[in-house]
Formats: sequence, C-alpha cells, structure tokens
Amino acid sequence: MSPAEAARGRPVAQVLLDSALPQLDHLFDYAVPPELADDIRVGQRVRVPFRSQSRRSHGYVIGFANSSTFGGELQPIADIVGPVSLLTPRLWRLARAVADRAGGSASDILRLAIPQRMVRAEKQHLAAQAASESDGAEAPAPGAFTASAVEHETTELLLRGERLAVTASHGPERLGTGEWVGGWAVRLARAALDVFAQGRSVILVAPDYRDVDQLTDTLASLGHEDVVRVDSRQPGSARYASFLRALDDTPRIVLGNRSAIYAPVYRLGAILLWDDGDPLLAELLAPYVHARDAALVRASIEHESENQRESSHASEASSEPDDPDRVGLMFAAHARSAEVQRLIDIGYVQAESVPPRRIRIITADSVQHQDGDFSRVPEFAARTLREGLSQGPVLVQVATPGYAPVAVCGDCGERARCLACGGPVGFRGAQRAMCRWCGEQAGGWRCPECRGTRLSQRGAGSERTAEQFQRQFPGTRIVLSDGAHPHERVDSRPALVVATRGAEPIAAGGYRAVVLLDADRLLSLESLRAAEDCVRWWQNAAALAAPDARCVLASGSGPAVQAFVTGRIDEWLRSELSDRHQLRYPPAVRVASVTGGRPEIDRALSALGTLPGVDVLGPTPVAERQLRSGDSGANLVRAIVRFDYGQGAEVAKRLRGALVADAAGSSSRASGRTPGRARPEALRLRFDDRGVFDG
Repeated sequence: MSPAEAARGRPVAQVLLDSALPQLDHLFDYAVPPELADDIRVGQRVRVPFRSQSRRSHGYVIGFANSSTFGGELQPIADIVGPVSLLTPRLWRLARAVADRAGGSASDILRLAIPQRMVRAEKQHLAAQAASESDGAEAPAPGAFTASAVEHETTELLLRGERLAVTASHGPERLGTGEWVGGWAVRLARAALDVFAQGRSVILVAPDYRDVDQLTDTLASLGHEDVVRVDSRQPGSARYASFLRALDDTPRIVLGNRSAIYAPVYRLGAILLWDDGDPLLAELLAPYVHARDAALVRASIEHESENQRESSHASEASSEPDDPDRVGLMFAAHARSAEVQRLIDIGYVQAESVPPRRIRIITADSVQHQDGDFSRVPEFAARTLREGLSQGPVLVQVATPGYAPVAVCGDCGERARCLACGGPVGFRGAQRAMCRWCGEQAGGWRCPECRGTRLSQRGAGSERTAEQFQRQFPGTRIVLSDGAHPHERVDSRPALVVATRGAEPIAAGGYRAVVLLDADRLLSLESLRAAEDCVRWWQNAAALAAPDARCVLASGSGPAVQAFVTGRIDEWLRSELSDRHQLRYPPAVRVASVTGGRPEIDRALSALGTLPGVDVLGPTPVAERQLRSGDSGANLVRAIVRFDYGQGAEVAKRLRGALVADAAGSSSRASGRTPGRARPEALRLRFDDRGVFDG
C-alpha cells in the first residue's frame, strides 16, 4: 500500500472520534507531539484525550493543518494504534457522503467498513509485504480472460462509468469443477473477470453467504481463486486480513455481503450488485443505509481521482493529473426492484435490451376448473410434481417455516395473540404453540372474546407441508430446507424439496418442476412491497428449474400474478410506480421516520419549516411491537416525513441538526429531562426504511 500523507511539519491533526454520539460527529483538532511527528499519517487510528487527560478515546486522523481555529491549548495525540493507515481519503469521503445522506454519523459507517484490528493478522500482512519488497517481486498482473463480444461491450460501458440494469436468465449452470450454480453467478463472475483483466478492481455484493459461495465457486472455476472475501460469517482475523489485502495498491476482486460495498480497493472499476430488492442488503445498524444507496453514492464520488486531490502537493514541474477513473455500476436480478425501475424511468440507469430466457410458468387456477379441486396443492400441481419426480428433484416453495404459522381460538375462530407482547401465536410443532414475536409459550392462553382455551391450527408451514407430502407421496425422499434445516444443494436423484422462500437449495441439473404455494397468503401481507417481494421470490425459485421444466403457481390472482406468468414485470413495475407517485409512496419519494417523545418530535418537525416538496404524516403513538428493548412504558410517537429527492440533503441536514441538539442536551434540559441518548424519548432517525408503511 502506498504511504499515506504525513504531517510534513504541520502541528495540528484533525481527528474524527470513534463515537456513536451524534454531537461528536465532526473533526476535532489535536496537537501532533514531536515524538509522533515522523510516524503519524492520514488514516491511522489514534488514541486521544477527551474531556480529560486520563480519559482516552479512539479516532482516525483525517488530515493535518498549520493552525487551528480553537482558541485554547490543543491536547496532544496520546499514541498511534497500529502502523497501517486504515482510513483512505476515498473511504473517508464515502463514509461522510453516505452518512450525510442518511442523517447519520460517519463513525457509524466506518464501523461497518473497517473491521476490528487484529494484531497478529496485521503483523503477518506487513511481514509478507516486506518480504515481497525485499525480493523485488512485483504484484501479479491481472490474468488474461477471454470474454465474448457482448460481455466485453458491457465491460466497456462499465469502465466508462455507465450504470446498468441486467435481468438474469432462468436456469442453473454447471461449472468446470462439476458444481452447479445459478446462471446469474456465472454472468456476474465473467463480467467481474473482464473488468479485472483491464487492471481495475471489482466489488461484488450479494445478499447472503450462499450467494457469495456461488460467486466464489464460479470465480475459482474460471481460474481466479485469489478473491478478497468480506463476509459476516468470517472470524475476525480473517476479515481483518481481507481488509488489509483490499488496501494494497493492487487490483482486487472483492466479494461479500452488504458491508463489502465499503471495501477500500485500488482503482475501482465496477460495482456489481446482485438482487438489490432482497431486504438482507438493508443495513440493520444505524444509519441503516441500503447497499444499493451506498453503491450509487460511491459510484458518483469515485470519479474524483486521488491525482486531483493531491495535485496541490505536486511540484510545479509535475504534469497534469490523469483523467479520473470512472466507476461503473451494475444492478442484476431475476426481478428488478422498484427503486431500480425508477432509476431506469428517469434515465439514470440503462436497462439491458436483450430479453432474458424464462421457463414456462402457468397458474393452477387456469386449469383448476377441470379438476374441481381447491385444496392446498391442487391436483394439477400434484400431477406436475409426480411427473417431475420421475426424472429428478422437484421444488415446492412455501411461505413460512415451522408447523402452522397461525393459531386461532378453537371455539370462536378469533386469531390468537400473545398474552405477553400481543404478537401472533403460531405452532412450532404439532402441539407446541408460541408467540412468533417474543417466543413465549402459549400455555394458559385464554381467548379474550369467548374465554375459550382451545387453540386450532390455520395454514401450513414448511414442517407441516413436508409431513403432508410424506403421506401424499409415500416412498418419496423428502428434503426440508428452511432456517432451522438449511440445505445449499441437492443431487439429481428424485426428491421432493420443501423450502421456504429464499432457502431453496440448488439442484444438480435444475429442478424438474417447481410449485409455488401460499401465493394468496404472501400477497395479503400488510406491506407496501408485498406484491413486489412476491414476484422476486417466485422468480428466484423459478430460476432454479431446468430449462425444459415447468413452474406452477398453485393459487393467486391479480396484476402481480399476471406479470409473473406473462413475464411483463417491467410494465407492471411502471404501473406500480405510477400509483406510488400519485400516493407519494416510496420510491416515488424518499421518507424519513422520526421517533421520540412528543416534545422532541415537535421540535424536530419545526426545524423543517415550510420546505417545498415536504409533507409530514403523524405524529402517531408507536405500536408496542415497534418499541426497542428498554422502551416499555415510554410515551413515544413517530412521524413520517416524505420529501422529494431534490430536498433530501436539506431534510437530512435539518433533522440531523435537531437530533444533535437533542442529544447534546439543549432540548432535554428545556423539558426537564436528563440529557443523553439513553433516554427512551430521545430522537431517532431512519431514512429510506423499506418497511416504514408496513402494518
């Protein structure tokens, strides 16, 4: 890795403290002590005194200055935590830009981007670097990769900084190693290798570890095993070692889940994002930035080259800085998200013109009248399964794991609710009922309507469905795949695979039939994105079938079903977006939820003033199930702020200012409360929450 910028005699270091407190989200000036002047660099992690000499905090050196605007005496930096400059200037700009867009703190983003330091891994990395330099060995050049004319055309678009939307074809593909992976993995891996062959780094982001495994296997089969993997399942030392490798001045292919989007790679050429509609790509930690949004921000700011940034330090005889590297962006999926469709409609993203290959999809309802069968698995779908089982494995997708997702009063039919938290009660086994929210056993339950004590089952989860199929298809091998019984792959022998959505294993050669159950139940979910999610779940399941197989949707009707069956998903998405524009629902507009005590909310909303294109829904009381641990009994309310994209920066700035004021204690003192974010009534912000309008 290249040496980071040194102090060069400048006595003041600008430090970002590693703190979750929003009022500390700015740079603090510290004196550079003489004993550290020769070693300290931009991006290094340091320890500094804060509030007192005995109290130390960690932080990152962001830059140096000749003087400070602080009127008092500057405290000196205590020491340097490790010799490596972990925070590159580009990563800092990305963290700052992403945090500002989401009304959050840059240090929260950096905690996602930079793993915890592991001294042994760091020493091994530095020793390997020193050995390589002493041997005079040069970094290996990107290997040759032969891409097709169409693939190379895509690469040229990416290297010009274009933003592309690709719809992947159905069907798995067999690798040279004999493994089977989704065809999408082969396409993304080949695109990454072609960009890498041009001497540029690539970041591949996928929702979960199974997707990452497919991409890893595909890249290895194509001759590139030297990937940098950034995975939440890695041990800390392996993850830190991967981060250090990404810091090297060598093009890399970085592969991982949502945090991989922040990898500090050298000469980034393209970001490839798979299935951005998957909620796993939405960050669960503040400031809750979706990987898609972080990718869009990164692609836009990466155009600023390091040459331009450091040109002020170049000598007068130096030549003009090179043209900045462009960073391309590819969104790939079997069914694109409404957000990507919006970007296509406004011309910001270019959609691929070649239509994808699809397997045959039919609905059982279209032939149900012939059988007169309205059971959970219509006879036509059961016949499709039997035909498929004569050739190989078949897949049945169900809505929920467990035994029976819903419990009702056996006397009056009223839906059972948990006596502890009010959540829905379901069955985890034939006789085991418990709350689906808090896990409390339903022993001693009594119906509030009729005072009955008998619970009955409604619906069928994965375990109950597998039990039913054991009776319906005697002698057939049954494979259950859900969160409690995960399977990544099944062989080509006949088997009936029952899987929850998103947990479907890959079948060698592809499934000979796919049957999708519970469409009506999924479409009736109390979510703004229920139909969009259903189409994505169904498409991902259908994509696992063999090219000559058939996919049957066992129930369901409406525009989403018609779009899935006919393949006209783009047209349906445009219609969805048109409706959301009229109703001012995301992604037609951006939203921010503001939660806290009523006085705190009123002060925050007053900061918005009368900005055009901004409206507020609420405040309304926060539902019991939405309270955080420790908030029980707090009188909390929530408001939803809707705003046009052009007002995003200003809305985030004003709401963030209200949050800082509240956290610093000005608003809490005015209401007679103790300052601090630990207060249940303290303000909380969340921008672009995909479930903000869900029931």
